Amino acid sequence: MIYSTNYFGSIPYFQSIAQCNAIVIDIHEHYKKQTWRNRTQILESNGPMYLSVPVMRPNGSKTPVENIRITYDIDWRKDHWKALQSSYKHAPYFFYYGEQIKELIYQEENSLHVFNLKILKQLLTWLDLEIDVSFSKEYIIPEGTADFRIALDKKQFDLPQEKYIQVFSDKYPFSPNLSIIDLLMNEGPLARNYILPR
Repeated sequence: MIYSTNYFGSIPYFQSIAQCNAIVIDIHEHYKKQTWRNRTQILESNGPMYLSVPVMRPNGSKTPVENIRITYDIDWRKDHWKALQSSYKHAPYFFYYGEQIKELIYQEENSLHVFNLKILKQLLTWLDLEIDVSFSKEYIIPEGTADFRIALDKKQFDLPQEKYIQVFSDKYPFSPNLSIIDLLMNEGPLARNYILPR
């Protein structure tokens, strides 16, 4: 199955790839702005919050994902880590995952898809999912809106999600479609059971 690269992918993203033995990350598609390729959504004290990785597109809207470069003109890594600390420091599994997530954010890598691949592989390890991940050799045209590169670009997803206890549950109703980080911080190893098909 073919997927787009994701930055700390959403729970629906992992619900989808958990059904596969192997996936191919499309690095030849044109990079799309304001998608999950360079951002994720966490839950902070005021509600859902986006974290975005700033990138350069050398050829504008025609830049393939393989040529997207991360920019470090601003200290976005510090901002992301500070937001994660603030949001999840009281979550049950922050002590277990926190520093390792910080290391992933602070990895020295300029290429977005390689940066995301290192994150994905660590997430698959935490979720105990044995999935072979490779990069595409060429662009394959999506056959329709069911193609995961399109279906998983949505802000709201079609995959049903059961509720779990989140940080700030006393202030807000359940927030679906968040980053897999939210599920890991709150459910730890049980996150695997949550994303597997039933």
